Amino acid sequence: MTHSTAVPAPFSLLTGLRASLPLAIGYAPMAFSFGVVGIQAGLTAWETLLISLIVFAGAAQFILVSMLAAGSGAGAALIAVWVLNLRHLFYGPALLSRLQHRPGPLLPALAFGLTDEVFATAMAKSARAPVSPAWTLGVAMGAYGAWVGGTALGAWLGVGLGQGESLISHALDFVLPGLFIALLASAFQRALWPVVALAAAVTLLCSLFYPAHVAMMTGMISGALIRPWLRLRSEESAP
Repeated sequence: MTHSTAVPAPFSLLTGLRASLPLAIGYAPMAFSFGVVGIQAGLTAWETLLISLIVFAGAAQFILVSMLAAGSGAGAALIAVWVLNLRHLFYGPALLSRLQHRPGPLLPALAFGLTDEVFATAMAKSARAPVSPAWTLGVAMGAYGAWVGGTALGAWLGVGLGQGESLISHALDFVLPGLFIALLASAFQRALWPVVALAAAVTLLCSLFYPAHVAMMTGMISGALIRPWLRLRSEESAP
């Protein structure tokens, strides 16, 4: 980890906000759909917006609202959201190693804003050069603003949409997965093919027997375990 501070933090923050535009375009329609879902699940507009303000976790928010609407207790719903987001335990250390310097007081904000897509965007840029904490925070702020704004719009317009929400939700199911895959493709390295293949295979196999979040975590752990072994083999075979 280097300690370069060549680029002023305010400028890095602004460039990060600009880099968040593709994320904002993908987040806004999904957040709009969540706003409508919250209203139709019996929440008020302010309650729905509060979930996006506090949780900011995409799919986990849909699960949270669905469980609450089905009569699940708040404790069970929170545990489900927590388990679904365990993958972020891998994101933090990976991104921290790519930053120009330690984030210091920005660390809590970076941790809160570290969604799948923010992580992919930061890692893609860091593959070319270390990124600054301020730049990463700018990306997270842009994504967060789009998510909260989309939720607010969907919540306050949701009452008038009636059952049209289901059509919106199904039509937008592909947006975030497609965005995440596109972001990962920009950072993909050929040497990572075995890691990706193993993680995908383990995830697919486990999904036949276990819930999706368990299968995903198992696949991620498998990929994380094989990566150091592949790097060691590569170094041993190098002239």
